[in-house]
Amino acid sequence: MSIFQDIRYALRLLVKSRVSTTIAVLSLTLGIGATTAIFSVVYAVLIDPYPYAGAERIGGAHVLNSKGDHYIGYTMAEYLEMQAAAKSVESMILNNRRSVVMTEAGLPEAVIQEDFSPNAFAFFGVPPLFGRTFSARDVGDESKAEPVAVLSYLFWQRHFSGRRDVLGQQVRLNDKFFTVIGVLPVRFTWNDADIYVPVELHPDIQERFGVVLKVKSGLPREQVNAEFQSFHEKFSKTAPTYIYPEAPFRTEFMSVNEGILGKFSNTLLALLAAVGFLLLIACANVANLLLARASARHGEIAVRVALGAGRRRVIQQLLTESVILSVMGGLLGIALAYGGVKAVVALMPEYSVPHEAVIAINVPVLGFAVAVSVLTGILFGLAPAVQLSSPNQATFLKAAGRDSGAGAAGHHLRNVLIVAEVTLSLVLLTGAALAAAGMLELTKQKLGYQPKGVLTMFVFTPAAHYPQWSQRRAFFTDIIEHLRKLPGAESVAATLTGAPPYSGAPSKFDIDGLPSTDTKIRVNLVSDAYFSTLGIPLLKGRYFDAADVTRVNPVAVVTEDLVKKYFPPGQDPMGREISLDLFTGPQPPNFAKSPQNPHVFQIVGICGTTRNSGLRDAPEPAVYLPFSTIFPPGMMFAIRTSKSDPLALSNGAREAVGAVDPTQPIAYVHTLDYFLNNATAYPRFATFLFGIFGAIGLTLACTGIFSVVSYAVSRRTREFGIRMALGATPGNVLGLVVRSTGRVLVVGFALGAILSAVSGRALAGKLEGIGVASPSMLAGITSVLAVAAFLACSIPARSATKVQPVDALRHE
Repeated sequence: MSIFQDIRYALRLLVKSRVSTTIAVLSLTLGIGATTAIFSVVYAVLIDPYPYAGAERIGGAHVLNSKGDHYIGYTMAEYLEMQAAAKSVESMILNNRRSVVMTEAGLPEAVIQEDFSPNAFAFFGVPPLFGRTFSARDVGDESKAEPVAVLSYLFWQRHFSGRRDVLGQQVRLNDKFFTVIGVLPVRFTWNDADIYVPVELHPDIQERFGVVLKVKSGLPREQVNAEFQSFHEKFSKTAPTYIYPEAPFRTEFMSVNEGILGKFSNTLLALLAAVGFLLLIACANVANLLLARASARHGEIAVRVALGAGRRRVIQQLLTESVILSVMGGLLGIALAYGGVKAVVALMPEYSVPHEAVIAINVPVLGFAVAVSVLTGILFGLAPAVQLSSPNQATFLKAAGRDSGAGAAGHHLRNVLIVAEVTLSLVLLTGAALAAAGMLELTKQKLGYQPKGVLTMFVFTPAAHYPQWSQRRAFFTDIIEHLRKLPGAESVAATLTGAPPYSGAPSKFDIDGLPSTDTKIRVNLVSDAYFSTLGIPLLKGRYFDAADVTRVNPVAVVTEDLVKKYFPPGQDPMGREISLDLFTGPQPPNFAKSPQNPHVFQIVGICGTTRNSGLRDAPEPAVYLPFSTIFPPGMMFAIRTSKSDPLALSNGAREAVGAVDPTQPIAYVHTLDYFLNNATAYPRFATFLFGIFGAIGLTLACTGIFSVVSYAVSRRTREFGIRMALGATPGNVLGLVVRSTGRVLVVGFALGAILSAVSGRALAGKLEGIGVASPSMLAGITSVLAVAAFLACSIPARSATKVQPVDALRHE
């Protein structure tokens, strides 16, 4: 058959042209490999992220105001009311993620327990790996139904070594025993919980839970939003002030994937567009190589046509060659994509994508790679195939292989391809620069504290173990004293409101002598050594001391930005009283108030402003209070150490807590630098990938420019020899070559700058980890590309200046 003849002939030609074949295959390998790797991420994260039934309709009714999204907890009575009255949802479930202590043989372990309403697994539609899931018959009077639990796959593997005899065994969570009835499949990782347990639905339970919705198919989101807005407006009238944000607020349904990804989904799509540009540059590069080689084959094709080959037959032969090239590049690209996927996953921010997503080279991704390989082969092979299959072949035989009229057409097409390469390369480099700008913007922010050398950890305490405020004060104080004795520990602090760059609980406030305001400040409850442990400077007055903490003196330290924002110039805040709404209403369940129960505090000091809303948003005014004002069941501890690696204190810290209470574990052991790294994870991810793609695009574009100029110089050797024989200097010849290519490059620079500016403006604020474009940035990127393009052009151009006239006249 003719196709097999074409394949054999194409392989002989490709082997004969080893250099151009290698360049073409490497270009395609990079383009197809990068495209396949990013598409595998996009497919897993945006197309098929969840194993849940109707996953695209599962989400939450988010409450937002001008300051962003706010988590809303619902009472059982509110959930039951919504479940009965909501007409826009197909079904809903109640959930609550909390940390509990599992005490069995060996050390106590902090695990994540997800409380579910009994209908949860029917809602998700995912059967267990083995065993069964719970239902309504598993809740109710404990004398009739024993507590049951379903294990996540990872917890089953980690804690029970994947044993199938786990069914029927009991686990002890916060001193309560649960019987294991099932194990979930590996992709069911809702809320990254270890254990799922059912909760009884009773309207008198005042604890607050989350609610997950599955909206009806085809229902407009506006209808869902309006219905739950009415629920929220009603519930906010009776809820504690800390539950709902400042009015006005609005309700917006977001699918679970939208809630997790946010703007990161746009970043992934931008990366897919970037690798698409990279693949187009690779195609343009290979098309230029084939066009150059096509000029040398005019005579061969003309003879074929003269001997009776039809145009369709010629196109088939030439496209066979290009498709073989692309398939070779595609196979190597798929191999490259296997490693590329692992690298991309390793670079991803920790909680940027659903953990249910399986990012891998699977069957759909392989199908995509094969399709891309074949289509690119047709794409870059079409131009030379159409050109060489022209029905007017007599000119080629007469020209004896010179660049004739059809060669001039090929020259114009090569220029168009160079313009496309330069344009797309400039866009890719702009993307890399924008990502780097986003990274630089975050690293320049002043923190207001010293994160180096600080270890943080969390101690979970079942409320039943220490129900009284005095018991918790003694427990947490003893832990601080034991941690201070650790070798290498310089200072130890406790906080229940988090560590920067995210910290503080919002509260309305009033300061005596100043007008009332409806705005909120951040309230931080910390121990006396918190400021020295984190390196927060004191600007005026004093910090509170151990006596203030022990007696729960109503004293406060405010931040510098609070003073600047709310106090008139010249007014001294020292000694003024600040009242906080956070302590006037009902408190969260299992919190223990101090007997003094203060809500008015006297300002005794002013400290420096620290980051408490992340690195992108400006810090909010804040106040620090003694942490003994109110105690939750658990507490975060921070240890400043002289050790080069703060994590080296982990085992000692675990032993110190065990010495106070051997049943209490520690969890979330991290350095303060870890939290900063999380805050810069998105721009690091974008900077690295856009930078890699930009560098590859620049390399491919310069390779294309070099190849085209080299080919042009070789075809004009006779012309240059005649010019030099008639008196032209090497400088004249060099300028001639550079100018002819420079005009093409200028067009590419102009189009690239316009496209970069337009896309940068259109995507401003819509991508996670990307900065803002500026004229100076575009000018700098264009300059970098211009220098690289000039070098790629000047190297072969210089060879034209070394042509000897006599040799040139003999060239053809």
